[in-house]
Parts: sequence; structure tokens; C-alpha cells
Amino acid sequence: MPNKTEEYLALAQRTANGLTRYWESWTDYLTTASRLYKYPFADQLMIYAQRPDATACASFDIWNNRMNRYVRRGSKGIALLDQSSSVPRLHYVFDVSDTGVRRNSRDPEVWQYNDDLKQPVSEMLTATYGTVSYTHLRAHETPEHLV
Repeated sequence: MPNKTEEYLALAQRTANGLTRYWESWTDYLTTASRLYKYPFADQLMIYAQRPDATACASFDIWNNRMNRYVRRGSKGIALLDQSSSVPRLHYVFDVSDTGVRRNSRDPEVWQYNDDLKQPVSEMLTATYGTVSYTHLRAHETPEHLV
């Protein structure tokens, strides 16, 4: 009988294999990953597999100590695989929806792309990756690499 870590390793493998099977699966994953952009791919994959609706995840200690929120009794943690040592281990995070507020509690900052950010984000992408922002092209212009 597989232990919990082995079960979660298998879940990660099944989820990764399923991502590219259908475009809807890939876009659903990207939606989840976009909210959890600070996490590495493996953690995003595990969060998507267990809680695709998660918006802001953190450890029990971060919610309690840094954010001054409490994790509600009975909340089920999201298992993440720690493979930094020779033996994989599990550690858990909780979504903000699993927490409650206290006096002086902090809300997580959830980044969202909106109209005010289009130009600065486009400029940053162009400066960093040398990309062409298609939103700034006029209707009759075509980027050189598409000609």
C-alpha cells in the first residue's frame, strides 16, 4: 500500500500528464497558476490538482504569524512535495478561503491585470524580452517576425 507521499507523487504525475491532453485543462491550469505566480511549477501543479480555485496560499505559520489570520478548524491543507532531500516529504499550505480574520489581520495582495497595467506590463515585457506589443501596432502594421 503506497504511503501518502507516494500517493501525492502519483497525483502530480497524473495531473501533469493530463494538462496537455485537452486545451481546456491547460487553460484551467494557467488560470490557477496565474494567481499563484510566486510558487514554482511543481507547487502550482499540486495546488491545481487539489484546489484549482485557490487564490492565495501560504503555510499555517505565515497565516498565523505574519498575516495575523487563523486557519479554520477542519480545513484541509494542500499537500506540496518537498523533493529537496533524497527522501520526498510533504508540507502543507492553506488557501485564504481556509482562514478567518482577527483584529489587525492582513489580507493577501492578489495581483490582477487590468487596463491601468497594460502599458507598464507591455513596456516591461518589451524591455525584458524584446517582444513587440501587438496592442500598440496600428491595424496595417505587421511585426517583422510574422512576415
